[in-house]
Amino acid sequence: MAALEAMGRIEAYLHLSRAAQFYCQHAVKLAQTGRMDEAVAFAHARLSAPDDILRLAQAIAAAGQLDAALDLAAWGMSLPEGDETRDDWRYGAGKTPLARWLRERAHEAGRRDMMIMAARAAFEESLAREDFRAASRLAGPKGWPALRETLLAALLAAAHAFERIEILLDENLIDEAVACVDPHDARFSPYDNTLERLAEQAYADHSDWAIALAFRMADPIMNEGRSSHYETAARWLAIAAHAHAVGKRSEEWSERLEELIETHRRKHKLRPLLEALRSAAD
Repeated sequence: MAALEAMGRIEAYLHLSRAAQFYCQHAVKLAQTGRMDEAVAFAHARLSAPDDILRLAQAIAAAGQLDAALDLAAWGMSLPEGDETRDDWRYGAGKTPLARWLRERAHEAGRRDMMIMAARAAFEESLAREDFRAASRLAGPKGWPALRETLLAALLAAAHAFERIEILLDENLIDEAVACVDPHDARFSPYDNTLERLAEQAYADHSDWAIALAFRMADPIMNEGRSSHYETAARWLAIAAHAHAVGKRSEEWSERLEELIETHRRKHKLRPLLEALRSAAD
């Protein structure tokens, strides 16, 4: 096919690409040679993988037919995931790149409804902070409140969302973020700066949660002698101290801290850090 293309034998290229079931290349070549109606009709008949539809939409847009490219991309977004009845179905082909491209190009073209649809789809596919921010940027002051609620509902309902806490913190939704974090869940890491940031913002209203989380994070570092991370443990314990103070439990904190100092008295890098926490709950 590459040789046919290099020789400019377009019809031969088209015959071979179709016979070999290279349907995306076939449709793109139709678009590149100005046969837009044929390219779109062929796409509707043969394409369903989002990355193939994106490649064709980009080719159509590059040929100066942006509206046709946007309509094709929007059609691609409407297709069900993993349509096994289509010849080009491939497991796991996600729509996020297609949705992102459509979101940006629809915004440039002033097709607002299409842009909002694509912005929502991009975030619901990725649950990524960058897509949440892009939706906010493009929706504008009037459109953002309603779209924000929709995106947040999807975020909270998702079984897994890698940047869920970051987004909730950005939106000052502390209670919702706390509800997403089981302080006894071993999957959370003491080195997660976002989790530490949440605890610092949440301890005033969620003191019991913050205390449980802080000790769950600090204890393994201290007990396992991870000396290069003692300062991380101390930061978590400072959060616990503040949470004790807010809950009017400073005496309880003092007793627990002295127990820690005694338990770890031979850890010369850790002990000064613990002793410095004696006044943290005052």
